[in-house]
Amino acid sequence: MLTLGIAGHVDHGKTALVRALTGMETDRLPEEQRRGISIELGFAWLDVADVGRVALIDMPGHERFVRRMIAGAVGVDALLLVVAADEGVMPQGREHLGVAQLLGIRHGAVVLTKTDLCDADMLAMARDDVAQLTAGTFLAAAPVWPVSVRQPESVAALQAELAAFCQQLQVVRRAELDVAGRPFRLAVDRSFTLKGRGTVVAGTAVAGQVELEQMLEVLPQQTQFRVRALERHGAAQPRVQAPGRVALNLAGATLEDVPVGSVLVAPGAVAVSDRFDVQLTLLPHCKPLPVRRRAAIQLGTALSEGAIVLLDGQPLLPGQTALAQIRLDAPLPVAVGEGFVVRGSRVDPRFGQTLGGGRVLHPQPQRHKLHDLKVLAALTQLAQPDAEAQVLGAVALAHGRGMTDEALLRTCTAPPGLLQKTLKSLADRKLLQRLGTPPRWLQPQDVQDVSAALLAAVRQFHKAQPGRAGAEVADLHRQLAPWLDASAFAQIAALVVRQGQLATVATALSVPGFVAKATAAPELVARLEALLAAQGLGPETPPQLAEVLQADVKAVLAGLQAAQAAGRLVRVAEDYWLPTAVADAARDRVLAAFADAPQFSTGALKEVLGLTRKHLIPFAEYLDSERLTVRDPAGNRRIRERAREAWLARQAPPEGVA
Repeated sequence: MLTLGIAGHVDHGKTALVRALTGMETDRLPEEQRRGISIELGFAWLDVADVGRVALIDMPGHERFVRRMIAGAVGVDALLLVVAADEGVMPQGREHLGVAQLLGIRHGAVVLTKTDLCDADMLAMARDDVAQLTAGTFLAAAPVWPVSVRQPESVAALQAELAAFCQQLQVVRRAELDVAGRPFRLAVDRSFTLKGRGTVVAGTAVAGQVELEQMLEVLPQQTQFRVRALERHGAAQPRVQAPGRVALNLAGATLEDVPVGSVLVAPGAVAVSDRFDVQLTLLPHCKPLPVRRRAAIQLGTALSEGAIVLLDGQPLLPGQTALAQIRLDAPLPVAVGEGFVVRGSRVDPRFGQTLGGGRVLHPQPQRHKLHDLKVLAALTQLAQPDAEAQVLGAVALAHGRGMTDEALLRTCTAPPGLLQKTLKSLADRKLLQRLGTPPRWLQPQDVQDVSAALLAAVRQFHKAQPGRAGAEVADLHRQLAPWLDASAFAQIAALVVRQGQLATVATALSVPGFVAKATAAPELVARLEALLAAQGLGPETPPQLAEVLQADVKAVLAGLQAAQAAGRLVRVAEDYWLPTAVADAARDRVLAAFADAPQFSTGALKEVLGLTRKHLIPFAEYLDSERLTVRDPAGNRRIRERAREAWLARQAPPEGVA
């Protein structure tokens, strides 16, 4: 379903044009009817053969209401720029065309109204005026339709032209749009109450689908409401697919809950952010934009003031485009690919004037430094239409933190199906690696950097603490890469171990062949081992062991580490030590109980081992770290296939034994 925006200077006949085409009155407010100008957005529709119902949005033309014009232009399929033939191009018509260009509208036509007030020479002058205005814009080759709403034959001719235009536009937009697989999103431009029905909100849906009884999230408020009723272009529907005009009756919502400027989305689909990266274009008639500048930023139907930072560190000249970061005073819902408009801020002598705009490249980036060539290169990739370039740019901007599938969907404009194919291709070609739980995508260089830092840190640990068998993985994670998910860090550590550069000692890492220096008395070590053997799977902590043995805690820790280095103890967790024989026996009991089970719960593990929660959870995590078991997102575990095969091989009788 198509949506057309009707824009142009005040009093150039936009509302009269819509009335003549549709028979509908879009100036519904008493003040609009009294003053004879549009203050709010007006809505009507036109039924077109082979297309269906086409929505028309009548946008206010007065300079004081440009914000409402911008709100109406969000998500429209084409712009009809109205120019009065007896006056020619006027300032707001010029500004409206600039706004449409900045928001990414790429289709439209020009309507020359009031032709009954012109002679042939005036009409020719108006056409020349329009040609100069539209040169270099998306309307440069657009049709120009003269019309007088006072002449029925003229209106009928325009209706025929408009019908043919809509038929062609529908074919083009179907080829361009690929929003079905993306989550639902609608910027609210109307919010009102109907007696007996409650709060109704409306806007132009730009992505996804919505259906009755679905829960939608309201941003930036981050509240949720149920869809009680749906209308599209004035007709009730059980389900609506973007794009198009949509009205929603939200159960239990008030006008304060969903004001104009809010965004309705599928829960979790859109980020609320006070910082986002953009591709910014400055309008040709504006003064150069300095590297840092206060401005008013309009995203969809919402407005916030903030700062613009040009990331290349150079002023932006009129008509040029640059990469920038926008830092808002108040957070707004921000969607990748969304158009925005920059206007003069309250502290600017050009307050309210449209300065420029563009589209969002990254909705939740880190704070960038100026002149950072890596950031500029990654944003340049993110700006490309190619899905592979977008993914590589997004992962590079994560700066080693990695990106989940969900985060990539919010950061790339590629549809979900194409995104998954792209990720698989990049992984197959080893241009990305997938690590962690939930899985994150990292650059191979990110993994190499952490691996190198890990190896250097373990070597330094041996020099600083020669009496300890190795450095704890958890400590290394906190020291080297606290920004990285713990499970991803553990996988990188396991990779370094598989490469033979490091070795595991219980939950610690050491250089292969390293032997800790004896720093504990042999007698104390022997007493410790005997005490732990007597306590089984539920031993006391080192401070408690020290109290029983009447020894210093530091001496006990040194004794534990010495026994670990000799292979007689394993460190299950920070304060949880077991004799190696006890730990191995417990492992075998787990294997015997669950080798053939598809999965088992923590409760089932408790029944087999007889442990309290204090020791059960760390022992279960120890089994995971030893790659005996693997845990799923629901909290259940299963025996890894390799561990199962190795255990079954140990149970088989030796060859030649019946």
